[in-house]
Amino acid sequence: MAGKKKHALVFGASGLIGWAIVDQLLCNYPCQGTFDTITALVNRPLAIQDSFWPLEVEGRPELQLSSGINLAQGTVESITELLKLKVQGIEDVTHVFYFVYKYEENPEDEVRLVSGMLQRAVGALNRLCPKLEFLVFPSGTKAYGIHIPGGVFKAPYEESMGPLPAGYQKTLNYAFMRDVLEEASAGKQWTWCDIRPDAVVSIRNFTTKSHTHLHDLHTTPPAQVGFVPNGSAFNLTAHWATYLSLYALVEGRGAKVPFPGSLAGYNCLYNEASADIIAKCAIWASLHPAAAGGGQIFNIADQARPERMRERWPSLAAFFGLQGTAPIDEDEGRQKALQPSEYISKHQGEAEKRGAKSSAVFKGTFLDSYGYYLDFDRQLSLEKVRRAGFGEEVDPNESWMKAFERFQKGGMIAAV
Repeated sequence: MAGKKKHALVFGASGLIGWAIVDQLLCNYPCQGTFDTITALVNRPLAIQDSFWPLEVEGRPELQLSSGINLAQGTVESITELLKLKVQGIEDVTHVFYFVYKYEENPEDEVRLVSGMLQRAVGALNRLCPKLEFLVFPSGTKAYGIHIPGGVFKAPYEESMGPLPAGYQKTLNYAFMRDVLEEASAGKQWTWCDIRPDAVVSIRNFTTKSHTHLHDLHTTPPAQVGFVPNGSAFNLTAHWATYLSLYALVEGRGAKVPFPGSLAGYNCLYNEASADIIAKCAIWASLHPAAAGGGQIFNIADQARPERMRERWPSLAAFFGLQGTAPIDEDEGRQKALQPSEYISKHQGEAEKRGAKSSAVFKGTFLDSYGYYLDFDRQLSLEKVRRAGFGEEVDPNESWMKAFERFQKGGMIAAV
């Protein structure tokens, strides 16, 4: 693609979506020559040879990887100096993909932390990046009130829905992040948008599947389908891959594995979003500021047609040679059966005997509740993003299988 040079700066490049953005850019999405340089920023140390990015792609952009980018500490001034030191060619950055998140137990503390991180980052970018054109950041379906007892809006969720009641809005970090970007971009040459896939809500002290306890829910980053090279506390794909691979090792191929959730969770409608489709949409949006800029929100998923976990679970289990079945009796099953994290803890030694890395980094206890509390229809409308011009779809089954294969290749789950 002819034109002025493009330099992509990816914050959170070792996270689920950030990794996929770097991966897609290195694969020359949307076409060879679109980007000239990619700078991947991470907090924890990561060597390029351990990243599993496709470094052999012909004609790919130049890649630089920089660690030690901790936005949770410091000031705009200190982050400015850090990026100036760590990013070669920072003055040529044109596109920013901001996929950074840090969990805090108290939601209001998290709002302050997460919005402060973004404020420091964009403050530094405004000082260092005179060629900046576009910034993309992700939100999630907590913005549609999926954590509120009884709900607020009726699915399918559309981007025009909102805001939430005031008491809930004050704990919604997306809203405060949008305020930061509105202020930072005012009068500037760059614009931005908000990509919104389905979200996972983690649970504090979960004791029941009843919606009467939804006030104890707290949003974590979206639970998309994808791969990360060095672990993630919020990766449902890794959690289930570890669980199902262990189940096959211990119980044997052909064993029946019930869905870890309720019948309602098994049968409700939703749209899955793979990290790859989120990355492609984010890149597309960044290259189409007229259609996607101005702080617009875009729902995104692998496909517009919603599905149910009863369509997905058998396929996930089959990858590991298992028979995925409906949940066991939901009134007694939670007490009778080991939850995935308990099963992993009990049998992790079997995987380690096969040379798999420990899965402790995935900290999946809260993900055990995924199939119990997300037991209502929460599908997204993709009409807006389709009208804007992004029409790509992928088979959700293929997204899961691709992620599982990457975890196997990375030695993070045992081969069955």
